[in-house]
Amino acid sequence: MNTKALKLAAVAATMLEGFSPTEWIPLPSLGLGIRVLLDDGQQQLVATAQTSLDRSADTGSAAEAARIYDAMYPHAGFTWPHLRAITEVEADYFGTSAPITVTLIEPLPGAPVSDQAIADVARASSLAQALATLHSAAPESISEAGFPVEDPSRFQFQILERLDQAAATGRVPADLLQHWEEEFEQVSLWRFLATPIHGAIDETSVYTDQERVLALSGIERLRVSDPAIDLAAASALIDPAAVPTFFSEYRNSRPRADEHVITRAELLAEFAVLDWLLEAVDSGDEEAIQDAGELLSSFNDVLFAKDTAEPSAAPPGPADADNDDATPGAVVLSEESESEPDAGLAAESENVIDEDTEPDETEPTDGIHRP
Repeated sequence: MNTKALKLAAVAATMLEGFSPTEWIPLPSLGLGIRVLLDDGQQQLVATAQTSLDRSADTGSAAEAARIYDAMYPHAGFTWPHLRAITEVEADYFGTSAPITVTLIEPLPGAPVSDQAIADVARASSLAQALATLHSAAPESISEAGFPVEDPSRFQFQILERLDQAAATGRVPADLLQHWEEEFEQVSLWRFLATPIHGAIDETSVYTDQERVLALSGIERLRVSDPAIDLAAASALIDPAAVPTFFSEYRNSRPRADEHVITRAELLAEFAVLDWLLEAVDSGDEEAIQDAGELLSSFNDVLFAKDTAEPSAAPPGPADADNDDATPGAVVLSEESESEPDAGLAAESENVIDEDTEPDETEPTDGIHRP
């Protein structure tokens, strides 16, 4: 039996008054940790023991981010996580090195895009429309709530600083280095107003059905910054053939966007490979350093090939790695639901798996577990 998931279900059963689950189903990790879908016969909630969550993200800020999203985007064509309860459990409960945060949220509709590139025009356009909606809101409520506000000139400085660090490794081809230096040093490129951005678009945070984007998770990274950050991250999820449609739809959906936003997004998409190199250098991973260097060389050859046209999309960057980290005393944050649990249950159930299974344990055959 999956004992970690069973332990999570036991904790979750104590977190919300009036919620007494009778069934639970293990769910994919999505890079967060241990996840289970709980059902008490009247409602379903997703419990997560965040053993793999990036510690630089404040879990509690997800609740505040959801409140800001509710206020800024009351008519959005997509939804986001609504936190119902949160608690912390001691490290020894899950055998981790530090206490673990456990959350209860309403299930999201659809399913994460995962590693399947968005190749169809409909979903690429829907993602562009969702980001255009996010970027069109006024930023004041975000800054007033204490979320980060990044000045365009400061962001440019950080990019050029990373470029200097990468140059010092000797792994960046000279032509590619010069290309980035010339592009990112353009003053006109950085004349724009920072906007609200999602800040964590990836294959686990974009939920879709077969036709459109239904939900965005990872909203605790909300901040005021360059909208090109979201566009660059989103373009990595889209098949290269559909990227022009994505950018075109974004332009059509947000006609007041600054004129250089797409150019910055394309440059930031290229820059993802260089960020991988710097991460590898920081970690001392020689194999990753070698791989990043070879990818930069290949990209340089393609970008500056004498007899071929410039590529329309940058090469993909590496995926983020997972981590690990956990007694009741839950704080109930909200009793109200604005999403549709039944749709979320169907979507979550489609991707059910058992995770964190220990080698000497036996999994039940019916897929439904009762604590």
